[in-house]
Amino acid sequence: MTILLNRVISVCERKTSMRLAKSEWYILDRICVRENLRRNQLLQLIDQHRDKNIGLTPAVRLFSLLYLHDLARRNLNYSYAPDNSTISEALKEMSF
Repeated sequence: MTILLNRVISVCERKTSMRLAKSEWYILDRICVRENLRRNQLLQLIDQHRDKNIGLTPAVRLFSLLYLHDLARRNLNYSYAPDNSTISEALKEMSF
């Protein structure tokens, strides 16, 4: 059974709630560690780059998938070294 967790988040100075699976929160936090960002900073970037026809929660899921796919495509180990090109690529691909 998948455990879903609701969290109150702050994006662009507005509070909202987001419901993701426990593993999705974990991946999001690992991306933040790797990119040296706070979670609300990453969520703000995703919010600014998402298609406005897509809600924030699906946009976060899409971003995470694209980010991890880009790492796999580059055949990199999932290290904790910041890599702005990976985050930029994932944000760019979200707009399609």
